[in-house]
Amino acid sequence: MRAGHRGRGGFAATVALVVLLAGCGSTAPSATVRPRPAGPRTSYVAVGGGDAVGNGTDDPLLDAWPQQFFRRSLPLSAVFVNAAVPGATVAAAAVDQAPLVASSDATIVTVWLVSADLLEGTPASTYGAQLLQLLTSLRHGGTTTVLVGDVPPLDELPGYPACLRGTAGAARGLRCPAPLPDPATLTTASAAYDQVIAADAARTGAIPVDLAGAVAAYAAGGGPPFLDPSGADLSIAGGAVVARAFGTALATAGRHTA
Repeated sequence: MRAGHRGRGGFAATVALVVLLAGCGSTAPSATVRPRPAGPRTSYVAVGGGDAVGNGTDDPLLDAWPQQFFRRSLPLSAVFVNAAVPGATVAAAAVDQAPLVASSDATIVTVWLVSADLLEGTPASTYGAQLLQLLTSLRHGGTTTVLVGDVPPLDELPGYPACLRGTAGAARGLRCPAPLPDPATLTTASAAYDQVIAADAARTGAIPVDLAGAVAAYAAGGGPPFLDPSGADLSIAGGAVVARAFGTALATAGRHTA
């Protein structure tokens, strides 16, 4: 399911029923409906891979990190559409997910797409060019707020530990290349990815999200594991870390729309 909500539909239907009954002479008490805030409504779309879908969590509709970001950082009147596709690369997202962003009239978009490209060995130059094209299209001439995450520490990169241990879940969209890039190669590639992500964010006006710093700080604190037991996906706690990092970046940038 791609649409997300906080049960607003059920609440609205209940209020509407009370008002209708009151208007028909019922003895039901009258209800006061809070007016919708003035100004444009926040429409949030998540662009990403399996972590954004909520793979690895017991209840993806509640625990996927975009759902947590939606609940914690956006107004109650906001609507949410999850465009994420497990295993998505940046190139695939430009074809499969970007059109949904456009059709949803998104005002806020989150982008976190690093694992699949890194593991598949996409060169940083190619990744950077594709990401620049994607961010440019999502920014919609500067009218859409876009947040883009960087690369977390390698041992906390969703999918990599699973591929190392041979516990990858193909059914969840995770693809492990053969041979798997060695840690030194991936560390070098990660640094190059971080550079192009920062450069592309600056060129397009997207908001960079320091996931590398947030995840490293969390791991050093000794909390619950950032990844699920398989090492393929985020845990619920890991999703909360990512959601908070995106929320902090949005608030810091002062683009929290009501």
